[in-house]
Amino acid sequence: MFLVKDTSSTREERIKQFLADEPALAALLAVIHFEWTIRRAIIALGTSPNVVVRQKLERCHGHQAYKDLWKEEVALIHQAYLPTVVKNWQGLHRAFKLRHTIVHGANSCSSEHAAKRVEWAMAAAQDVREFCTARGINLDTRLPIRQRKKSVR
Repeated sequence: MFLVKDTSSTREERIKQFLADEPALAALLAVIHFEWTIRRAIIALGTSPNVVVRQKLERCHGHQAYKDLWKEEVALIHQAYLPTVVKNWQGLHRAFKLRHTIVHGANSCSSEHAAKRVEWAMAAAQDVREFCTARGINLDTRLPIRQRKKSVR
């Protein structure tokens, strides 16, 4: 659906295009868009070397897990917890809940039902991007690299 080189605005436009005819797909893509955004933000703002953060992200799924990893990697340095950065944390929770039911075949959704959840997930991604931008990080470009400190022999 998305290419690595796609910008946030490009992804959001594609998601909106699916909303009328494929609301379930739009809801899935909106949450995927948030996940892509939050993962890059944690890598960019985290305290551990990139490779360590990426290893932690391999085991990280769902907004609660992202909240926990954000707390571990980002919150202390940047003095902000993820449910504060994401202005509508409850809406994001509901978007993830719909994603979960669609992925596991438990439900589908109408365009009207999906529209709010798409809006909430994309707004959450925007909140994270704005937080990063305020700290000099553009998530649509190459991320800064933090490496492990080399031991002296």
